[in-house]
Order: sequence, then C-alpha cells, then structure tokens
Amino acid sequence: MEQNITVAQYLKLRLEQLGLGQMFGVAGNYTAPLLDTILADDNSPIRISTNANEFCAGYAADAYGRLTGFAAAYVTYSVGAFSMLNTLAGSFVEQVPVLLINGAPTNKEDSTEKHTGLLYSHTTGYQFVDINMFRPITAAAERITNARQATYQIDSVLTAMLTEHRPGYLEICEDVWRATCRAPVERLASGRDAIVTVSEVDAAVTITLDRLQAADKAIVWAGIELQRYGLQDRFARLMEVLNRTLGSPDKPIHFVTSAWSKSVLSEQHPYFEGCYTLSMQEIDTLIGSDGVLLGVGANTIGKDTGNQNIRGDRTLLACQNSLFVGAAFYPSVDLGAYIDLLTAGLEQRAASRHLTGLRINRVAPLQLLAQPPQLGYDSFFDALGGWLTAEDVLVVDAGFPLIGAQSVPIAAQNGFVAQAAWLSIGYSVAAATGVKCACPDKRAVVVVGDGAFHETCQAVSDHHAYGQNTVVFVLANGIYGIEQQLVNPNPFRSGEGRRHYPDPLQNEVYPYNDLPHWNYSRLPEVFGGKGHRVSSLDELGSVMAEIRDNPQQNYVVEVKLDKTDIPAAIAAHIDTDVGEDETDNPNWPPATIF
Repeated sequence: MEQNITVAQYLKLRLEQLGLGQMFGVAGNYTAPLLDTILADDNSPIRISTNANEFCAGYAADAYGRLTGFAAAYVTYSVGAFSMLNTLAGSFVEQVPVLLINGAPTNKEDSTEKHTGLLYSHTTGYQFVDINMFRPITAAAERITNARQATYQIDSVLTAMLTEHRPGYLEICEDVWRATCRAPVERLASGRDAIVTVSEVDAAVTITLDRLQAADKAIVWAGIELQRYGLQDRFARLMEVLNRTLGSPDKPIHFVTSAWSKSVLSEQHPYFEGCYTLSMQEIDTLIGSDGVLLGVGANTIGKDTGNQNIRGDRTLLACQNSLFVGAAFYPSVDLGAYIDLLTAGLEQRAASRHLTGLRINRVAPLQLLAQPPQLGYDSFFDALGGWLTAEDVLVVDAGFPLIGAQSVPIAAQNGFVAQAAWLSIGYSVAAATGVKCACPDKRAVVVVGDGAFHETCQAVSDHHAYGQNTVVFVLANGIYGIEQQLVNPNPFRSGEGRRHYPDPLQNEVYPYNDLPHWNYSRLPEVFGGKGHRVSSLDELGSVMAEIRDNPQQNYVVEVKLDKTDIPAAIAAHIDTDVGEDETDNPNWPPATIF
C-alpha cells in the first residue's frame, strides 16, 4: 500500500535528500507549516534560522549554494517574495541553485478575492503576480494549489535546478501544506544525461587539440563553471597532463583566473599565473599575436573582460553546453566530458608524437605595490594579503573592494567569494552568513565599501545571532566611489592628469555620491560583536592581531580612507579613461540615441 505523507513532509524529505543543511529566510504564516514540520523532526539535518531581512536571507542562501551545490530560502507571499527578486536574479546570472519557497494564500482566500474583490494581506488582486515575476530568472517555477499534483511539481523544479544549476521557485498555497500526497519514490538526479540531442564534444576536442598544436604560445583561463559544476579536480588533472605532455620545467603551462573565478583553484597551485582582467590588451600581453587563450568553464562577463568582446581567432572558450572558437560554435558540449576527452586526447597525441611542444608565454606574476606610509586601498589589501590564511574565506563586495582584492593571494580553493557578474552592492555582508554555514571550520572575512555596507549592515546581527566569528572590514571613504569613477573620474586624478573644467561640478565628487556619515565601528553595540575604527596601518595591524587572538568573536572594523583614494588597478588608467559626463568623451553620448 502506498504510504501517504503531507506535502510539507514531501518537500522536507526532498531537501534532506539533496543534502540541505541550512535554510535562510524571514518567517511568515504562509510558510509556517513547512517550518513547523522541519522543527518537529529532531533528527532532521536542516537547521532553520531567521535573517534580518529578505536581502540578507537571499544573499546568504546564494553564498551557501555556491559552496555546497544547493540552497533554499523561504519567504511569505509578495511582501517577502518581492524583496527576493534582486537576490534570486543574481543567483540566476551567476549559476547558483537556490530554491525559493514562497508560501501563498489559501485557495479559499484566492477564490474570495477573485469573486468579491476583497484584498487579503500582501495581495495585489492578481494571483499570478509572484510566479510571473520569478519565471524569467529561474530554471523552473511552479504554483502548487493541490496535493495530487504537488509531488510532480516539486520534483520537476528540483530536477530542473540540478540540471541547469540555476534557481528554482515553488509557490505553495497555505492549505496545501498539510494535505496528503504519496511519499517520494526514488531519489532525484540531474536530467542532463537524459537530454536527447546531438553533442559536438568530439569535434570541440579535435579543434582544441589542433589549435593548441598550431599555436606558438598558450595559456589557460580557469573559469567559474569549474566550481559551479564540481570540475575543479578534473581541471587540475588537465593541467597536470598539459604540463607532462607539452610543458617542461623551464616552460610550464600556466592558468589564470578572473574576478568571477578567483580561487577556483588554490592560488598556491604551481601552475597558477595570476588573476587578470582579460581585455584584448591583456590577452596580447599573455599570448601575443600568434597564441591561444583556452578558456575552460569560462563565461564572458564585463568584469572579467574589461567590457570587451574577446571572442576571436585566438580564443577558445569552452563553457557548459558550448565551445566558441572565433566565429565557429560547437553546441551541446558537456563541460565535464570536454575536459575528460581533452585530457585523454592530449595523452594519446603525445604518445603518438603528433603534438609538438608549445612555447608558453609566461608573464611576470602580479606585483603588489610597496606599502605606502599611510592607509589606503592598496596598503590595506597588501596588509590583508599577508594576514589571511588558508582557514579564511574572503568575501568581497562590488566596486573598489572587488577591484582592489584581485591582487590578494588566496591559499585555499574556493577561498574567495564575490558576486562579480550581477554586482549587487551589499552582497558580501549577508553572503558571509551563508559562507560560514557552508564552511563552519572556516572564518568569513568581508571587505565592503561603506555604500554597500549601508544596504545590508543588518547582516552583522545575523553573524552574531548565528554564533559566527565573521570579520567585516568596512572601507569607509564616504562616497559611492565606483559610481563617481564611471561617470566622472576627474576627482580621483592628481597632478598633471587632473583636468580643470569650467563647470565646478565636474571637478569634485558629485553630491549624490556622498554618503550619510555613520559610526560604523559602533554598530556592533546594537547588532552584537566588537567594533574598531582604524585610520593608520599601525592601528590596522594591532586590530588584525587582536582578531587572530579572539577566534570566536565577530567584528566590524571601520577602515577610514581618503575620499579620493583609489586602488592601483584604477589609478593606472585614471588619466586616460574618460567618464561618461566628461565633455571630451568621443563615445558619449551614443549616436544611437538620436
């Protein structure tokens, strides 16, 4: 006889089978039946902890999913779900499987609202508003209104998430949670192997081998999908074979990473070359005019490529489902199969002596600037690089912190977390909650600008409430620096590079980029934890030493920076880069707007 359980129990069992250990969210009565079902089982591995708000919950779930392979968050209808739209969009863009569980009004309430015009709490009058909002940014979305179909709808969403490595959405009416359904029949798995299509993986490997053979120089770009699809060990094996078959002790073959894929392998790996922005100019430096850049698991995003289209005859970009070689496109290429076949193909050709050695262009490793006498972006990151250990996970926010952190050496694989494609400010502080839940033996270290910290500072309360030892360095320059730099970098220029415009507004930071002044170091008095404020390298060093001496304490450290200080990576181009508002920008405004 078929065993019957409730819909809430069914979803609970599925989440446990997928290895979920932590749920994030803000409680509401519509999701309470699920939460109560989990709490009632003392043997359930799933921990439920509330968050300061939905932003904090969504970012924490995203970071947890990056490091564990699956995450879940719960909200209540509309007022909770709407706040999650930004966080789930980031998970969609950055290929993180986060399940959003949205409790919805009962069927009776929907019917009453539809026929009488009575609006219940959190409703707009249109019953499909929530699910239609999330459909474009999920692998699958289902609205569950009856228990008979619930099992199939739940399984279809979870299977789509496992297959596509993207978020999923379940909207479950409150009166359905406790209704009965059949128990799970078998475990879920990715549906990718069952996809019927014609793969060109063999052709993709062949063209890759041919291009490597013909190239004078080559370097490998390790992309983010190696981490997302659990292929890091297989990529490391590929690098070993490349060096055994093509390289030599004096000319090893190296790999680079980018902002999105930083720490996809340990930066102490013997073949690691550096973390780069792979613009066309940087590619010229790395491989020259006759070389090849082989991207493995590498998607092209603006932050990684300097907002340039780098596809061309010198680039081979293999990512899940495709290989691009110049204008040629090879579809349905499973990335894992590509890596395995390429590794085998290299060994076979080497054994057959058909593959000649490559002359590898090795650039000098990234050099940190000498420590200046006063505290600034570069001196801070220099100090941070010497202070971090393999037991830390560095979580960095968008803007100047993300740019400045690229030179920080990361010892541990997956020791760097950043939202480098979606670039939603405030991500890092809340993401650190999920990092610590995913890696309880590690310490999350956050670097965030003061503007971004304004967005999710409440996450410090989560750090303390969860008993986490997270450290948050708030780089406080008093402005939205990256926004000013993009629109008009003139205030950051100095000496002969500084321009003097007739309009005085163009010579100073725009007022709308100024931030309200907070005493950041005193926020732990409210949220929990310990606060410090530093304005010199000596003070920073003393605080860093104290943090190491207190491994159980969470901290907020306010790092005071000059308003016009910028990282060296930006300073190198600040005199030649032209902002959108500058009168001598030949590319602005775009001709297409007329």
